Amino acid sequence: MTSPYERLASVEAAALLAALAGFTEAQAPAAAALARKLADAELAGAALATTFARRRAVAARKFTRAREMFFTRDGYQQCSSEAVARHRGTRFGAYRRVADLCCGVGGDTLGIAASLSGDARVDALDLDADALACARHNADVYGVAGKAVFHSGDALGWPLGAYHAAFADPARRSGSARVTKATEYRPPLAHVLARAGELPGRALAVKIAPGLRVSDDALRAASGAPVELEYVSERGECKEAVVWCGDLARFDGARRATVIAADGPHMLDAAPAQVAPLTKLRRWLGEPDPAVIRSGLIAAACERVAASLLDRQLAYCTADQAAPTPFVRWFEVQETLPFGVKRLRALLRAAGIGELIVKTRAFPLRPEQIVALLKPRGDMRAVLVCATIGGTKTAIVCRAPQEALPT
Repeated sequence: MTSPYERLASVEAAALLAALAGFTEAQAPAAAALARKLADAELAGAALATTFARRRAVAARKFTRAREMFFTRDGYQQCSSEAVARHRGTRFGAYRRVADLCCGVGGDTLGIAASLSGDARVDALDLDADALACARHNADVYGVAGKAVFHSGDALGWPLGAYHAAFADPARRSGSARVTKATEYRPPLAHVLARAGELPGRALAVKIAPGLRVSDDALRAASGAPVELEYVSERGECKEAVVWCGDLARFDGARRATVIAADGPHMLDAAPAQVAPLTKLRRWLGEPDPAVIRSGLIAAACERVAASLLDRQLAYCTADQAAPTPFVRWFEVQETLPFGVKRLRALLRAAGIGELIVKTRAFPLRPEQIVALLKPRGDMRAVLVCATIGGTKTAIVCRAPQEALPT
């Protein structure tokens, strides 16, 4: 059956997409009404999904060519960004035949294909005809169609005998909700990892949610191979994690935190068992990047910048100087006091602080609740960190950084 996305490149569909381009998602009913006047229901649905995904991708700077790409709704939500996919694709650069077992709309296919040289290619497959049509189109948009071949196929049934390495991104959504257990992935994570045994050197990589609770031993047992875990953040958010198996792993038990920054990826490699020293609060308060926190490499980040932890249960460090690093965001401390609404409110008003960015760790109140209680007034800005340090509810008032904080 032909996918409506195969018709999105037509002259008729180009006019439809142009007509919808000015609509926001808040105007979805009006956009849908117009789309159905201009096209049949299937083409209208594909155009609407693409239009709104393009707007989100442009706003999030997820793809440099977002305005030319096609997306399904689910495909956009699951696909890796261009920068993340390109970073990950570099590990496949030495292989001649790579399989992308759950390609979706092709985010990772693009990254893998861009890394290949000579006559190397990636075979990308999916059971979703709409996603496959998007992936084919997106490969053309990025100029890598000659390196990618697309197939309708099942991630667990596709033969791997002809491949040197493989990547898989199993679905992690059920309807509109994210699943939280590896057994709920589609296909289940253990079943995907088991396919490593069909590849030379068990060279398989599998993308997982960064919050998935799974042990190295479980991953090792499922894949029958050495494993490495890499956690990746972009713009202040830990986007995803990757299980690198067999020859794709740097070594068994390896950990990496990768921060995708404007100047490219920055990697922190260390053992998660490393322990950082403890100390009292100093001039600078450091917030480790989410990828550092997820990977368990806070101690390694502290060692790089001569910092210490405030509390072993707290993902904050402190130092006398703010050493530049992509792995820690620094805040200059202005005041610290036991948390109390009246005293803290008086301090903020005396300083004329009306714009407050609140961060919490191990604290019973949410940031919006704290702002409502404090009722800040004034023209000055500050960062307020509320945390439980050594069993004491503590408020730390910091100078607001010049650059915007990620939200």
